[in-house]
Amino acid sequence: MIHARRFYRHKSPSWGTAFNVKHHASDLHILADSDLSEIAYSILVKLRDDLDRHIMEHSDFLYSLTPLEQPDQSPVIAAMMYRASRMTGTGPMAAVAGAVAELTGRELIRSSSSVIIENGGDIWLDVKDTVIASVYSRNIHFRENISIRISPGQMPCSLCTSTSGLGHSLSFGKADSVTIIADDGAIADAVATMACNMVLVEEDMETALNQALSIKGVTGGLIIFRDKLALQGDIELAPPK
Repeated sequence: MIHARRFYRHKSPSWGTAFNVKHHASDLHILADSDLSEIAYSILVKLRDDLDRHIMEHSDFLYSLTPLEQPDQSPVIAAMMYRASRMTGTGPMAAVAGAVAELTGRELIRSSSSVIIENGGDIWLDVKDTVIASVYSRNIHFRENISIRISPGQMPCSLCTSTSGLGHSLSFGKADSVTIIADDGAIADAVATMACNMVLVEEDMETALNQALSIKGVTGGLIIFRDKLALQGDIELAPPK
């Protein structure tokens, strides 16, 4: 597996220790109080092994673009993804990056007072101080100029972004980026995909945000489309770092 260079990782916060953990298709950038790479790697291997075993037994899980019936005794990560899929009408794999980030983070937080997990641009974070997160897109009007303030009271939470023009994820929409904040990583990831798919013209932005915020656990959303930006819910813009 070849992991693409994550151009945005050089802008990580200055606190703590940063390290990377890679296994199969997952490439995690992690910040914690100390180097917990051995622990993080063992967590990631277990998650990916559980997921890969499930995919081998249920091949439609990997390719379906619509919700599937959840088999009995699904591993925790697959169950999270099935649930997010049902809530958003997307395929289960639309939730994989957010699910991996959250489940890794929830284990690592046992060994560190603060943790940030970034997985292909999808983030799970539990930090004691305010975090400023940048939203990247190839939009000439907003490129590297949008930042979101995440307060300690909002954490732990997940911050997931879907885009039609950046990254390898499949998108049927035309939004430059859709960023969702939620208390569940799989849901944040799947909702971002769902909302991005919905935006074909400017008038779709409000509809997509309304639909996103109607889903349990979603607290805020932001959409960039051409020269327009829309946001809704508990989401606060901040000066870019």
